[in-house]
Amino acid sequence: MGPHATGERRPEERVERIVAPAPVPADVGIVAALPLEVGDLVDRLGKVRKYHAATLPVIEGEHHDKIVAIVIAGVGRAAARQATELLLAGHRPSWIIAAGFAGALDPAMGRNDLVLPAEVIDLEGRRFPVEPLESLGPVVQHARGRLVTVDRPVLEAQAKAELHRTAQANLVDMESSAVAAVCAERLVRFLAVRVISDDAQSDLPPEIATLLTRSGSYRVGAAVRAIWNRPSSLKDFWTLHERAIEAADRLAKLLTRCLDHLPR
Repeated sequence: MGPHATGERRPEERVERIVAPAPVPADVGIVAALPLEVGDLVDRLGKVRKYHAATLPVIEGEHHDKIVAIVIAGVGRAAARQATELLLAGHRPSWIIAAGFAGALDPAMGRNDLVLPAEVIDLEGRRFPVEPLESLGPVVQHARGRLVTVDRPVLEAQAKAELHRTAQANLVDMESSAVAAVCAERLVRFLAVRVISDDAQSDLPPEIATLLTRSGSYRVGAAVRAIWNRPSSLKDFWTLHERAIEAADRLAKLLTRCLDHLPR
């Protein structure tokens, strides 16, 4: 009777199961939506290891005397909440940072400005204070203000102006309030660290809302259709990508300074 009849596998047919390593207790946990947002930070960490937990990419590393755990959540509040809960269950950090790109609502904020908002809100009216962090120096352009979290990308300058007026907020993202809510429930110290990726006066390409998957990767088919329907969108996408790389570098520099100054 052959191996297939007995249910056995030939050696070359056996599937090796890779088990994720046990999570390391961390001093700081970071939740980001996109790999690009924290790629430069990861390059600055030592003793880095990467794996998946609950289908989410997890990165562990060290910055000087602090252990840092980063989860790439994907886009949106539900994804950010899941990632935050994963960090707390597996790593038990003293601090959690919601980090990444944000859009400016306040015309006084420019592209690549670094922001530490003092308050995070959502459209349901919940408000979450953010732990103050002193002694970061002039690297931070805005160390106060209000960040509002929404469920859809805010693409047009007119829509940004309206949200600025109604929410009385200075910048917008799609994840921070979910991270803040979990931290408030679990009594964990919370910090939001954002870099402005688009200013209040700029319109973003309308295709952006349909291109990103929940994980933050691009839908290739949607991108191809967008370029086919509007060839100039290729230039728009390339410009956005170059700007995102520049913003990520600035964000990494601020995050390393935050790691240096976070009290235990």
